[in-house]
Amino acid sequence: MKGNIMKKLIFFLILIILITPLTGCFSDKAEGAGSNGDLEIDYLVEKKEDKENLKATSLLAQMREKLSAKDEDEVEIQIEEEDVVQQDKKELSFWEKLRLKNSEREKDEELNLASKVKEEVKDNIEIKPTENKKKDSFLEQNLKEKESKKEEEKKKEENSTKDNENKQKNEDKEPEEQKPKENTITITIRCDTAVNKGMHKEPEFKGIVPESGVILSTTTFKIKEGDTVLNVLEAARDKYKIQMAYRGNKESAYIEGINNLYEFDGGRWSGWMYCVNGWYPNYGAGVYVLQSGDVIEWNYTCDLGKDLGQEWLGN
Repeated sequence: MKGNIMKKLIFFLILIILITPLTGCFSDKAEGAGSNGDLEIDYLVEKKEDKENLKATSLLAQMREKLSAKDEDEVEIQIEEEDVVQQDKKELSFWEKLRLKNSEREKDEELNLASKVKEEVKDNIEIKPTENKKKDSFLEQNLKEKESKKEEEKKKEENSTKDNENKQKNEDKEPEEQKPKENTITITIRCDTAVNKGMHKEPEFKGIVPESGVILSTTTFKIKEGDTVLNVLEAARDKYKIQMAYRGNKESAYIEGINNLYEFDGGRWSGWMYCVNGWYPNYGAGVYVLQSGDVIEWNYTCDLGKDLGQEWLGN
């Protein structure tokens, strides 16, 4: 028994020895007992600074604790709300659940509609310029169509006018074709050989032999059937008041002078000769019957036709 008691006492002492440094007992007293009065003041100042530091740290710790407590409270509140909602859902009946689902669907549909409306508005905003372009293009097409129609109408009018003109021409041609054709010939009177001889410079032939050698330039006359070269010469005399003299009958008439230029005025072999279409006949002008389109030339010769290129007359 005594041995057990001793063991317990020893164990208890060991515990006390181990516990005393942890609790800090007897430390203040030991330091105070071995230190002077000044050291005790320093010890008190250090204690005050330690307390202030502890207060500062404690304030920060308190703030942190409060914030963490708020967060925890909010988390707890959210958890509680979710638990309540879940409990409420659990407690809801089948029909109430359907209503909730329908309301959620309606909300989703409203959201979808809102998004669709936004997209349509955007599309409309983007499409407006294209619509304007379409309108512009439509107006341009209308203008082009109108211009094309105007051009077609102009073409039609031009074609119609051309057709009318052609009809009028045809109508004018038809009576002309129905009318009898007029027979015409041409006649000229010249004295180039007399000019070449210098007769136009002589005073006695002044006004008779023109310097150009032309008494009557190429002139057109109408003829009838049976008209002769003599008939046309007489018509020119009457129309242009040209002097002319001949002897014999009309059928065998011989031209003595034209424009007061007579035979022998230009020499022994001088006189008037005629040709038709470049050919000099060997018979009188009253005998040669004309045809439409014939070309008559009266030329004065000073060498019996040789100066006119007619050698056969000289022979």
